[in-house]
Amino acid sequence: MFNAVEEVNRARGASSSLIEKYGAYLTDNMIKDIQELEAENTSLKEEIGNREIPKAALKVLLKYTTSSVAIMDSNYNYVWVNTPYAQKDSRSVADYPDHNHFEFYPSDTKEVFEQVVGTKEAYIAYNWPFTNADHPELGVTYCDWTLVPVLDSSDEVELLVYFRNDVTEHVRVQEKLVESQERYHAIFNNSLDAILLANPNGTILSANPAACHMFDRTEEELCAVGRNELFDIDDPRVLQAFKRRGEVRSSTSEMTLLRKDGTKFDGEVISMLFKDKNGQILSSMIVRNMSERKKTEEALRLSEDKFYKAFHHNQTMMAFIRLKDDVFIDVNNSYAKVLGYYREEMIGKNVLELGIWVDLGEKQNLRKQLAENGCVRNSEFRFRSKSGEIIYVVATTNLLDIAGEKCILASLIDITELKKTVDDLRKSKELFHKTCNSNPLIMAIFSAEDYTIMEVNDFFVKKLGYTRKESIGITAVDINIWLDINDRKRYLEELDKNGFIENYETRFRNKLGDILNVLLSGFYTTWNNEQCIFTIVNDITELRHYQHEMARLDGLNLVGEMAAGIGHEIRNPMTTVRGFIQLLGGKEKYVKDKEYMNLMIEELDRANSIITEFLSLAKDKTVELKRLSLNQEVRTILPLLQADAMKQDKNIEVHLGEIPNVVIDRNEIKQLIINLVRNGLEAMPPGGLLSIKTFKDNDGVVLAVQDHGRGITPEVLEKIGTPFFTTKDTGTGLGLAVCYRIAQRHNARIDFKTSPDGTTFYVRFSN
Repeated sequence: MFNAVEEVNRARGASSSLIEKYGAYLTDNMIKDIQELEAENTSLKEEIGNREIPKAALKVLLKYTTSSVAIMDSNYNYVWVNTPYAQKDSRSVADYPDHNHFEFYPSDTKEVFEQVVGTKEAYIAYNWPFTNADHPELGVTYCDWTLVPVLDSSDEVELLVYFRNDVTEHVRVQEKLVESQERYHAIFNNSLDAILLANPNGTILSANPAACHMFDRTEEELCAVGRNELFDIDDPRVLQAFKRRGEVRSSTSEMTLLRKDGTKFDGEVISMLFKDKNGQILSSMIVRNMSERKKTEEALRLSEDKFYKAFHHNQTMMAFIRLKDDVFIDVNNSYAKVLGYYREEMIGKNVLELGIWVDLGEKQNLRKQLAENGCVRNSEFRFRSKSGEIIYVVATTNLLDIAGEKCILASLIDITELKKTVDDLRKSKELFHKTCNSNPLIMAIFSAEDYTIMEVNDFFVKKLGYTRKESIGITAVDINIWLDINDRKRYLEELDKNGFIENYETRFRNKLGDILNVLLSGFYTTWNNEQCIFTIVNDITELRHYQHEMARLDGLNLVGEMAAGIGHEIRNPMTTVRGFIQLLGGKEKYVKDKEYMNLMIEELDRANSIITEFLSLAKDKTVELKRLSLNQEVRTILPLLQADAMKQDKNIEVHLGEIPNVVIDRNEIKQLIINLVRNGLEAMPPGGLLSIKTFKDNDGVVLAVQDHGRGITPEVLEKIGTPFFTTKDTGTGLGLAVCYRIAQRHNARIDFKTSPDGTTFYVRFSN
């Protein structure tokens, strides 16, 4: 007998046990195939029992069987496969001979193959998972397979016969059945409704936790008492429902139910008759407590009534809009009124049909944000009313489900009037800012509470040098504007007393340290809903400077007129006196008085030099103006100046820039330079350094003389350039006065800067 056939028969004999084990999961066609195989197997057994099967017949049998069959040698090399085996893996029969089994399939079964060869016993596997590397799209498939050893005459394994059947569909069905059972148990155990399984006679077989809670009994108690203890038989709806279920196999009805303590409650019962897998008729009952539902329905009715009132009587514009087609489901009176419609004109109409949106881009953007977030808050839009007027609104929109349909709830506030008011206020503020910023006066707004700066105009920044960022939020004291803090105190006292103040003169200090003479005017007002002080500052520094200059020039003119009038009358007698003194000094009689004679001549010469300076102040003095090099004039007198400096143990440095020639009188300019340099040298202690510079600026050519003394005190500042005013013990007070007069005759201007580190005088020649 052919041993392989015996093993095949042994494997096929297991098919009846398959039907017994998995019959609940097999289809009718699958059961039929298995039964046919069993019959075929039985027939083969009988035939094999009587005679030996010829090899040719066996090959035909293996070739044409619908099962996948392969024959391998003991090293697992393919000898032969049938067509179903090859087709299963999308190959041809010719692809297998001379190839090892594990070239095509995973090696996870190799130990089993080795076990069969070693033990010489067949191996049967069920639901074996398999992944085809050549066809990953199939995922994991499952098969039942059998490996049978064929022994030679020496009782050694000569061949291996491999049977394989695809059971993937069977496994999938089994998995779905398990999944379905798990879902059923999850629904049964977690349902909020009570679920009861019972016989038609009323005996309860199973109850879920919700049923136990609803009837206040354990599952065992429910199974013990039966259906009649749970339903109020006195309620005619109970018998009617069971009668209807018996007729049409299902019923849904409200009826009265009983708890363990006898209390009654209303419930909705859905009951059905069905057959289990054994054909037994059972009933299912799903019970919902209607007491809570009725309370909920009543609360819902009240809530709907409140919502109706809140919706339709709300001053806020409100509307429900269907998402899919932009049709108004409902609008309240405020919504319709603001847009100039009646509610009936809007409900059922498309928003595009009514032309409400001014800018459809705003609508599309809103839709996009709603899709992303489900809610859009406080967005500003423009609507068009029925009359065509533009309406500005602030809207909050939400996505809602109403009867299973996506809708938009829009709540809007009409801000049209507010926008106009804000726009008017903005224009008013713009006008105010333009007026303030174009005004050539310093303006600032201070808090009346703590005197912090709230706002400043552009001229404030320009004149005082502090940016808006540096100024706003701090006080004028913080940035040290007030030169005299007591002036600020008096200013505020006067302001508090009268509510306003006009032309209060004081002095400010800018960021660079320059002193400004100013007139302050202020009054109380309201700015951004806060009490504040509006202050206007008129810079009169130039005015005071011009007034001082005019007074000084008037003095110079007066002195000049006096000099022109009496200069010659004084000089002539002095010349005569000096001549006679020299004559007498030459006589032997007065030799012993020679020292006194020389002293008198020196004093007369000194008086003459003073008169010479005095005459320099004359307004109508003749000057010879020529276009000359200022740098050259400085170089010409530099040795004289350096000699003066060396006598005083001081130094002079010169920085002469590239400058054009200027129209000057050579002698007068030399006098001006000498006077300024000598004043600078006298202002410094020994070892001091004086600088002479020339350079070009926007106004023309500048001559600068800088000393490193102690600066000019405020008391002296006001009298600078006044004739006969001097701080020197032996000075005449005419040096600077002469300089100012020379500058005037040259159409030049003298100004200066002073500090504790020294003073610089600038002579500015116009081009």
